[in-house]
Amino acid sequence: MKQPRQSTILKTATRNLHLVMAESSITAGLLAMSIMTPFFKSIGLSQTEISETQIAYTIIVMLLNFPLGYLADRISRKWANILGDFSHVLVLLAYSQVGGFWGAVICECFYGVSSALTDGVDQSLLKHFSDQIAEETKVSKTELLRVKTAKLAVMREVCILILLALGGPIGAISFRLAIALSAVSHFIGGIISIFITDDSEKIQPTHKNPIKDLVRVAKDVIKNPMLRRRVVAFAIAREMTHGIIWVATPLFIAAGIPLSIVSFAWVGNALMAMIGAYFAGKYGKELSDANVMFFAVFLMVASMLPMGIYLDLTTVCLYGLMGVIQGWTSATMLPIIQRYTKPSEQTSVISLAKVLAELLYIPTVWIIGFAADIKLNYALFAVVIIFLPLGLISIRSLSRAT
Repeated sequence: MKQPRQSTILKTATRNLHLVMAESSITAGLLAMSIMTPFFKSIGLSQTEISETQIAYTIIVMLLNFPLGYLADRISRKWANILGDFSHVLVLLAYSQVGGFWGAVICECFYGVSSALTDGVDQSLLKHFSDQIAEETKVSKTELLRVKTAKLAVMREVCILILLALGGPIGAISFRLAIALSAVSHFIGGIISIFITDDSEKIQPTHKNPIKDLVRVAKDVIKNPMLRRRVVAFAIAREMTHGIIWVATPLFIAAGIPLSIVSFAWVGNALMAMIGAYFAGKYGKELSDANVMFFAVFLMVASMLPMGIYLDLTTVCLYGLMGVIQGWTSATMLPIIQRYTKPSEQTSVISLAKVLAELLYIPTVWIIGFAADIKLNYALFAVVIIFLPLGLISIRSLSRAT
């Protein structure tokens, strides 16, 4: 009687894992991403104002990510995903009608609410279902999570590549049409989420006041040096490739790539991210956490400095190394956080890590945008000036045994 039950658990967990990975992959990209900067320019925004719209988004996400992550752990990770996906649909449809700076700011704020609902949920469910599979198949939970996270990172980059390949030609017809059609993938993701069976462990409150529970989770992260260092490392690694994306299209155009085919440069970057995720899955497990971070910092310097010194069609190809970093870190950084996190607090801790990343993003995206308005190349130097010292500090911290 016991063996059929195990088979049923394994079959259900595998089905749920596939659904989570499918939803996470299809909602990973934005079809209109490659034309967003030209769209902002077309409605009169400067590079600094584009950065300010992203700051508005980030403030909302930063304020809501942790409490909504706690609610997902407390009530339902599945329904957090469903609400987040369908609210993304509404926001993107509204965004396609924006005509100026304040309209963009308002849409970014609502987009932030949608993002805060889903941030960390996919990875939490991924760990839960991979742990169930590991228990049934008697394999290492840590190793299986690494493998599934790396595979998910590759799948996400494939979907991003496809969306970018479609978004460029559609955006050439109409910026607004591309933004509106970006809602389709989130609609499909919401439908997929409905079929997930969420039997993950729920967080048990220790206080009647939920704010006190949030504070308790945050204190637990701060008091745990192994977890704290990895949360900080995640934030630095994530933002290393984040703020520069709003300068990517101007960089490609300045290097000599026509706007009509600039989306293919974005596709190339997504392909490099896919390669980075693949190599992370194949070789990342052989490296220490400090060396995982070192690889990302090294590639950042190797790409940003040469382009900053001299930008042309040859050196702009080095931007692909930022794609490698993105794929590499997306496959490696979250599992090293989850290794030190309680099963019931997965979404809360991941959301807290993303809050820290967003705190870092707010000043960096503004500095990068401001530097680009002075001279485009200065944005590249800004990335190095900000993230090289932060990265080196993090590498040293991760090297400590306790």
